Amino acid sequence: MRSLVVILIVLLTTGCGFKPLYKSDGKGIELDRLYINFKGDVSYEIKEELKSLLSTDQQNKDFAVVVEVKEEMVPVIINENGTVSKYQIDIAIFFEVSDKLGEVLIDDVAVGFSQYDVLVSEIENKDLRRQMLRSATNDAASLMITKIQSKLSLQNDN
Repeated sequence: MRSLVVILIVLLTTGCGFKPLYKSDGKGIELDRLYINFKGDVSYEIKEELKSLLSTDQQNKDFAVVVEVKEEMVPVIINENGTVSKYQIDIAIFFEVSDKLGEVLIDDVAVGFSQYDVLVSEIENKDLRRQMLRSATNDAASLMITKIQSKLSLQNDN
């Protein structure tokens, strides 16, 4: 009897048009529909990392992503003699997404961070800092892209 009720419910609800509110098809918005534009002073490493993910070419693009980046280096471990032995790099990407008409669709922020230990060699420190800056930027950019894809796909569903 129970299985008959379950089968009846399944048969009645399969053709009713029910679709979960937050169901996603998993495709999202293609990144080639976006182009990036930088606002303010953005370091070379951060620009290159972001340009590797999004194009700067405006031709045939549906959405503009204007980004402003705040970069901060915070000492995490300070030795007794006042020297720093570990830093954290914080990256905050403030971004606006607008359509072809210039209407702002999304205004949000994405953050990323990474830590690194200070080495003896100044050259190695610079290289390590550059790598960690790219890592923090990549984390923030990944979060930014996820937010953009999620919000734009929800807007397209409506």
